[in-house]
Amino acid sequence: MRAAIEPGGSGRRHHLPVLAEYRLTWRQALVHGLRTGGLGSGLVLAAITLVPPQRDLPEAVWLLILAPLPVGLLWGVVVRFRVRTTLDGSGVRSRTYRSGDRVPWRYVVDIRAERRRGRTVVAVYLGDGAVLRLGAPYDGGPLDRDPRFEQKLVVIAQLWEAHRYGNLPDADGRPVSAR
Repeated sequence: MRAAIEPGGSGRRHHLPVLAEYRLTWRQALVHGLRTGGLGSGLVLAAITLVPPQRDLPEAVWLLILAPLPVGLLWGVVVRFRVRTTLDGSGVRSRTYRSGDRVPWRYVVDIRAERRRGRTVVAVYLGDGAVLRLGAPYDGGPLDRDPRFEQKLVVIAQLWEAHRYGNLPDADGRPVSAR
């Protein structure tokens, strides 16, 4: 069980069970890392081509060109453990590369799948018109496809529906319908 801070910032902790937690798949993380490393290698190669040409390239140059690839793979592993979505009794918590967003269930008005930048992501629509796009799960192109994306989307929507109609306890431990 993980602890969730009560909405309102009182600092009092409720021990709510994690109902579902999603991370990037290993394939998605490694593809992300290879893209990042490939971009780094491309930038190094472009920088080297701007330098006046020499007859023989030293071995260190090739090492410099290829070094971003394994570094990118390591970055992909870090991203796999950093990017996650957690659903518990208090709401949705999405943590991405930079920061984390937390939304109580009572503010959620709809959950949909949307196409964004070549991938299908889960979008959580809030009552004030804002949209929280979750970092995980997502379904991408042929290399970073998540075969269980639809199942994960259905679970997220079912948990929201259960909280919406009062079938699961809220952050204070009472059913939503008992308020």
